[in-house]
Amino acid sequence: MSTSLEHVHELEPHIRVGGARAAVIMFILSDALSVLAILAAGGYLNSLNTESQFKVAGDHPPAFLPGLLVAIALVLSGLSYYWWERRARENEGTGQAAFFIVALVFVFLALVGQIWVNMSLGYTTTPFHAYESVLMLITWFTWVHFLLLTIIGLLLLGRVLRGRLAGHGYIAEVTGYWWYYTVLSSLLLWLFSLVI
Repeated sequence: MSTSLEHVHELEPHIRVGGARAAVIMFILSDALSVLAILAAGGYLNSLNTESQFKVAGDHPPAFLPGLLVAIALVLSGLSYYWWERRARENEGTGQAAFFIVALVFVFLALVGQIWVNMSLGYTTTPFHAYESVLMLITWFTWVHFLLLTIIGLLLLGRVLRGRLAGHGYIAEVTGYWWYYTVLSSLLLWLFSLVI
């Protein structure tokens, strides 16, 4: 009787690392296409602007201050995660979790701040014009990314606090790929929402 089925879950470490990296990179690439589609659609509608219907009188961009605070929280989160992730990879997943907790707190603050941005749009009359639709898509799309990053961060926090990251430093690395991508894509979408 073959025991290959019994040992299928015991993959070589380099295969697990490669699989994790590939999965996260493919997820990022698919999401980046969504971001590019939003940017292309918004830019196209803005440049086309047939009969001045894209942006009508009374339309306004998202409030600047909440967006700026969210952007600052994101940058601080990315930097905190970077510092923690470098330490975690050097120590094979062991060490202090303070920078990671700070990064997670900043992501949660960005999530709450993005709700503030969404509510401050004040688009209440339907049907929504194209400009309003693009801005609502950008703000809620970004909020979903923050929510996903918060969930991923909480799951990783559970591993860190239980010491289950030891020997699995690649988990911090591949989580970092998504963390940094979320920060960069959200900043890009925020800047786009200001200039559109």
